[in-house]
Amino acid sequence: MKLNVLAFDFGASSGRAIVGKFNDYDLVTEEVHRFENRVLEEDGTLYWDIDYLLANIIEGIKKATAKYEIKSLGIDTWGVDFGMLNEQGELIQNPVHYRDKRTQGSVDYIYPRISIDELYQRTGNQIMEINTLFQLLTVKMKETKKFNQVAKILLMPDLLNYLLTGEMRAEQSIASTTQLMNPRNKEWDTDLMHVLGIPETLFPELVPEGHLLGTVKSALGVPPIQVINVCEHDTASAVLSVPSNQNFLFISCGTWSLVGTELTSPVMTEKAQEYNLTNESGNQRTTRFLKNCTGLWIIQELKREYELAGTTYNYEEISKMSELAEHFKCLIDTDDARFGKPGAMKQKIQDYATQTGQSIPETPGEFFRCVYESLAFKYKYTFFEITDAVGREFDTVNIVGGGSKSAILCQMVANASGMRVCAGPVEATALGNLIQQLITHGALVSVYEAREWIKKFANVRYFYPEERYDWDQHFSRYQQLLNQTKVEVS
Repeated sequence: MKLNVLAFDFGASSGRAIVGKFNDYDLVTEEVHRFENRVLEEDGTLYWDIDYLLANIIEGIKKATAKYEIKSLGIDTWGVDFGMLNEQGELIQNPVHYRDKRTQGSVDYIYPRISIDELYQRTGNQIMEINTLFQLLTVKMKETKKFNQVAKILLMPDLLNYLLTGEMRAEQSIASTTQLMNPRNKEWDTDLMHVLGIPETLFPELVPEGHLLGTVKSALGVPPIQVINVCEHDTASAVLSVPSNQNFLFISCGTWSLVGTELTSPVMTEKAQEYNLTNESGNQRTTRFLKNCTGLWIIQELKREYELAGTTYNYEEISKMSELAEHFKCLIDTDDARFGKPGAMKQKIQDYATQTGQSIPETPGEFFRCVYESLAFKYKYTFFEITDAVGREFDTVNIVGGGSKSAILCQMVANASGMRVCAGPVEATALGNLIQQLITHGALVSVYEAREWIKKFANVRYFYPEERYDWDQHFSRYQQLLNQTKVEVS
């Protein structure tokens, strides 16, 4: 079979359009359009620029169809954020960014209607203030007039699909990030909605990955390409392309790091809740059992901070500086709340070092190495939680996404965890998007076949543990840091 499919992969920092040219089990990918994602700030609120995102989709379609006949397209994005539509099907406002401060303290909005324990037992989701549920409750509590205008809620990829086709559906993997879906039956938890005063009519029909949604509207000035609901949560698409059919740990590493494993059913035990692990929907009704951790965000912010001060470093230079810097000078909890907000990252790291009685980083290499080492230890800590919760041992970690390009990070993860690290594919999310379309068209038979196939053509690199004694010794110190009192800085 020979066909071309188009993946739109939207991350928090950038978006890309990638054509997959498939010809009898040979796949060649070509990036035809890339752009920086951008955030709007209005009256102190952070928004996604939906018109800008749609314009770049149209531009990507035009560039792709100028060169190739495109059979279909699919869209994946980050989770939790959504657009609110009125009765006329019009957006009430741009979608609000998950890093906006409006949700601070919003977990308290569920009391006294439901406890955290019951909420976890119903949804299996990691409790995070950025989750769709808490964002929506924030609108309900603080902007009642606006909430009463809402007729439909669409998660980001479903919203973009709607703007392309006029069809409203909710794909299961992206819906599973809302904290409003039952992870066992993969349906909306309407009883939970009733308890919390959220009309069940706000959410569209749920559909599985591979659903044929519709075609692109002619009014947009591009060919009427078929639109497929792929695994629309970027992590679900990334995990689909993990080159393994054995029990595996994965890190889908970009701005965020999604650290987990793939299971046949959710794990919603007291231990899973204690570790704040999440159950999200994957391909073929599997469960992605994982934790949402800070990823390369702090590295990106440090890089941006140096650029604003007049010094530009590329990632190769950052790696070299980190290699030469003093080892284990300072460690941080990368998930500490202070590091989640943009700006002044060097000062925040120095404040954390002072607070915890550590040596204070001064040079660029020391700052970057501090973050890389701390990420590796955070991943190891999360591996222990997952292993304990599922009662299963692992010997391999698959790092996919942008972080797999960082040899220094991959080697550190191997050193910290004592496991082999398989790094790649880099464009895992877009590849998973393309694979789902190929499966829908019958070009590939199954995910199992796709993963075996990826092993043969993906450029996977392998890293093996080194310097185990030093890493084990400093991991004990890292664990002590996590137990110290943290000062949350907004």
